[in-house]
Amino acid sequence: MRGFLKGFGLKVILLSMLVMCGPSGSSAEVVDRIVAVINDSVITLSELNAATAVALDRLSAEDRKDPAKVEELKSRMLDNLVEQKLVKQAADKAGIDISEREIDSAVDDIKRQNNLTQESLLLALAESGLTLREYREQLKEQIRQVKYINKEFRSKISIQPEEVEDYYRTNIDEFYGPASYRVNLIFIPSIDSAVEKQKLKEIKEGIARGDDFRNIASHYSEGPAASLGGDMGYLKEGEMDRAIEAAAKKLKINEVSSPIATPEGTYFIQVTDVKKPAAKPLDEVSGYIHDMLFKKVMDERFNFWLKEVKRYAHIEIRL
Repeated sequence: MRGFLKGFGLKVILLSMLVMCGPSGSSAEVVDRIVAVINDSVITLSELNAATAVALDRLSAEDRKDPAKVEELKSRMLDNLVEQKLVKQAADKAGIDISEREIDSAVDDIKRQNNLTQESLLLALAESGLTLREYREQLKEQIRQVKYINKEFRSKISIQPEEVEDYYRTNIDEFYGPASYRVNLIFIPSIDSAVEKQKLKEIKEGIARGDDFRNIASHYSEGPAASLGGDMGYLKEGEMDRAIEAAAKKLKINEVSSPIATPEGTYFIQVTDVKKPAAKPLDEVSGYIHDMLFKKVMDERFNFWLKEVKRYAHIEIRL
């Protein structure tokens, strides 16, 4: 249960904490009305507005000003609330209950993952108009729904080792790591002085003569590892400045680049070795593949179940 809460379940709980801390008080009472009926449950306008307000924060400023996109978002949030009601009803029917200890664990998880103390949690709840007791009741309902999904779907899914191996073989290209380049580097900062200009001139002349790159680096470079001839060791793709990486990919072994101008200064690099990309071994990625396949099956089964439940439910939208 706890492991699952850290993924699907905890995400739902955190979202619900925001959604359910929506507009309240007299202003909500004036405008509140039923916007959807799901069997014997209802969704109110205040619930929908609260859910939409949270989701709006994730849109760009431009999209928030677009009435069509706001309406589309509102429609999606209503669909989400309908689905939550259907899961709740299924959990009710299954007679699933939650202990105080499980709620305590969920609260502890939320505090830890959001770096909250008990005092800061209480303050956040107070600002949202919630007491701790009310919040615990909300968590209880959310955990109960997650527990139902675990029981009905998660516990019945088994990913076999041969499925993991088959995916690995079929999709081997996904598991290649980046190439590595052993780089010697010379760096001269962007200082508009006669001394720096003279250094650049002498470096270019030395490279043109075929002087040893590392000797030039030891003598002139103001960059890292200058005392080691600018030897940066092996650098993987993605670990280098884009301009330097682009130059490294074009160089042959022991070839020296043209000057690489950047805002901070000028670089020269020499690539002395290249380690080609290699596929990560199966035992290193099997956990990732297992979790990915598990999630795929879980999503498929849950979505199929939800589709069937919707077919036979009484759902009336009153927007």
